Amino acid sequence: MSNQCPATCHSYTIEPEAGFVYQTFKAGEKLILERGDKNNILFLMSGSFEITSEERRDYAVREGHFVFCFRAFRYEVTALTDMEIVRAHFITAGAACDMIPFNSIVGKIKKINYKFTQVAFNEPLELLLNSVRFYLQNDMKCNHLHAAKIQEMFVIFKFFFTPQIQLRTFYNLFDRNQSFASLVKNNAPRVKTVEELADICGFSIQHFNNMFKQEFGDTPYSWMQKQRIVEIEHLLTETNVPLKSIIKMYSFTNHGHFALFCRKYLKKTPLKIRKEARAQKENQA
Repeated sequence: MSNQCPATCHSYTIEPEAGFVYQTFKAGEKLILERGDKNNILFLMSGSFEITSEERRDYAVREGHFVFCFRAFRYEVTALTDMEIVRAHFITAGAACDMIPFNSIVGKIKKINYKFTQVAFNEPLELLLNSVRFYLQNDMKCNHLHAAKIQEMFVIFKFFFTPQIQLRTFYNLFDRNQSFASLVKNNAPRVKTVEELADICGFSIQHFNNMFKQEFGDTPYSWMQKQRIVEIEHLLTETNVPLKSIIKMYSFTNHGHFALFCRKYLKKTPLKIRKEARAQKENQA
């Protein structure tokens, strides 16, 4: 079949921000989904795989089932047999119009015991996945097609899966406090600025600042500065990491800049902090 969607088209893309990817793996091969990336749903079209993350270890997934991988966690997928998957990736659950009825599920269920688990395909979902697989195998990379199919996927979840299954499956998306806090805490050590942190968590800077204030009761800059102070104090008092390594690690311009920081926030010079910590440990010994 010839490709009717040329690479010169403005809607053509190698991998859209929200869309699908078709992948095949031989037994023993791995797929790694890192933290801070997009949310992913792994639809297992054939074969079987084992998945491990902070949520659950060594969990086997069977053909005709899917699992939701939340972007605040790292997942390692190992093919137990030759397998093929359709992977959906997205930042938020469908378009804005989808979120209102989708999130309203939360208020209808008093208590849910979350557990990372696989969910079986139903007929509407299987029809969607077969069409998506066909498009991907024929190299159709149109943004409009991917966006429409992602939205269709969430419509199927809303209308053809029970509220209980929806909430259990996408629990981390609904649990705003847990999920946003996890995103921030997992990604903060990887960045140096508030702008970088907002970007890696998938939010505009304004939306990120508002959510951060609600969740942490502090500004992102102030919170990141406090984390930095705690980390540096730990390195000075509990480790033997050289001062020049700490200076480089936290992007201080020179030793004098680092000393000013320590005097301002820890009330002592770096050398004095380390010397007193060592003396205290010797006395305790």
